[in-house]
Amino acid sequence: MTKDAPPRDLLALAREAAPPHSLTAAGRQQMFGDLSDRAITPGQVWRAAWGDDSVLVFVTGFQNGDIEVIPVTLDSGTGDHQALVLDADATAFGVESTLWLDLQTTLPLRVFDEIVDQLPNAVTEVITSSAFAPEAAAALGMRTGHTPSAPFDTSRMVRAEIEDDLQALRAAPSLPVAQEGDQPPLTLANILGKAVDLRALVEGLRHLGLDQSDVMSLLRGKRPVTPDEVETIARLTEVDHELIAKAVRPLPLEFVDEVDHPRWRQTWRTRALRDGTDETNARLAVSYEMYARAARQTGSSAPDWAARLEQFRQLHDGRGAR
Repeated sequence: MTKDAPPRDLLALAREAAPPHSLTAAGRQQMFGDLSDRAITPGQVWRAAWGDDSVLVFVTGFQNGDIEVIPVTLDSGTGDHQALVLDADATAFGVESTLWLDLQTTLPLRVFDEIVDQLPNAVTEVITSSAFAPEAAAALGMRTGHTPSAPFDTSRMVRAEIEDDLQALRAAPSLPVAQEGDQPPLTLANILGKAVDLRALVEGLRHLGLDQSDVMSLLRGKRPVTPDEVETIARLTEVDHELIAKAVRPLPLEFVDEVDHPRWRQTWRTRALRDGTDETNARLAVSYEMYARAARQTGSSAPDWAARLEQFRQLHDGRGAR
C-alpha cells in the first residue's frame, strides 16, 4: 500500500484507538516469538513490504522459489463478488478482512517482512480448496463479497490499488545470482592491466576496511568486489565504472536464499539509516560485505551460510543468536 492510500494494512489498524492485543508487538511476539525469523508456511498472514508499498498477504503455497499468496485487506465492505470476506472473530484483526481470491499471485521472499496471523487449518483448507464450499465457509465465518453496483464502486478502486502494490512488490530489486554455466567474471587485475598502482589502491581502499592482502585478493579474483569498492576503484584508476563492475562476482544461490529471508530486513534498515540510503542499496552493499567476510572461511563441506551470516550480524549489529 502506498503512503497516501486508504488505511488497509496492519500498521494503520494498529493506530486505531484500541487494537486487539494480538496485533500489538507484544501480542504477536507472544504468539510467534521473533516476528521476522519464522518459517513461512501456508495459512499464515504476513506483511509484505518494500519501499513505500505494502500489502497483507495470506500464504497458500510455493512456486519456483517464490511464495504463493492472496492479498488481504481490512476495510469492511470493499470486497467484490470474487473476494472472500472473513468475520471479525475469524482472524486476529478484530474487524472483517477480505481475501481477494482472483488476485492470487507469487511474491519473492525478499519482500516478506513480519508475520501477522495464523489462520486455523479448517479456514485455510476452505480458502485453498479447488472447489469452494459455501456451507463450509459460512460455518467458519466466511462469505463472498458483493457485486460492484457502479463504475466507481469502492471495490474497484481498492482492487486497482492492490494490483499496483503487488506489481511493485514483484519488481523489488533482486541480488545478482550466479547461474549454472555462467562464465567466471574477469578479475580486477585483467581489467586494470599491468599499470595498476597497488600502493594507491591500498591507500584509497583503506577507508573501506581493506588492507594490502585484501586488495591483492581483489585483484586476483579471490575476494568479491563490492559495489562500494567499484565506485572507489573507478575513481582511483580513472577506468570506466561499467568496466570495473564486470569484476563483480554474482552471489551463490544458497547465499542469496539465506539473505532473502525476512530475518535480515532489520539489518538492511539499520544500515540504510546509518548510511542515509534506502533498503535496496543497503541490502546490496551489506550482502557483498557479508559474502566477502563469510567466504574467507574455508572447509571441505558446503558453507553453512546461516551460521556464518549470524556471526556477521552478532559482530556488527550486537544481536544475540536467533
